[in-house]
Amino acid sequence: MKVVAITGYRPHELGIFKADHPGIDIIKEAYERKIMEAIELGAEWFIFSGTNGCELWAGEVLLELRESYPIKIAVFPPFLQMEEKYKPFEQELFIRLQLEADFFEPLTQRPYEDPSQLRAKTAFFLDKAAGLITLYDEETGGSPRFLVEGAKRKHQMELFLITPEELRVIEEEKQWEQHWE
Repeated sequence: MKVVAITGYRPHELGIFKADHPGIDIIKEAYERKIMEAIELGAEWFIFSGTNGCELWAGEVLLELRESYPIKIAVFPPFLQMEEKYKPFEQELFIRLQLEADFFEPLTQRPYEDPSQLRAKTAFFLDKAAGLITLYDEETGGSPRFLVEGAKRKHQMELFLITPEELRVIEEEKQWEQHWE
């Protein structure tokens, strides 16, 4: 498994509206654990679209891990100027990923026109990746649903699902650590 796609929820789907929301660190820890698991299984490239929320937070984790592990980062926005509607702190992170990723290329060379660009992004990731890391709640669905459902149909694709229960466990671990500091 050389290529792993990353996706997840957008901030509004998680009720996160500020850069200092405490849930972001918990989500980043969960992505780091799954990314490390994928690295141990031979992942070399991590690809994502740069959507605000989980993808940008996972991208930040990848930049940190790249300092210690021989991994590569590729960002494939589904269309041009995707980040223009992001909040300033999200735009900063998107631009950082654009500059520091090993590869950056929008999948279509035009601004958003219609949902076909998003379907093309899903198809691209399912075609290129052998694994998928995502925060996903089966009962909620939401924006990661299309990639998760596609990955389940692609029988040889390894799924690294971060569940709400895993987030609760990480939150409890962090509270326990703070209690004993």
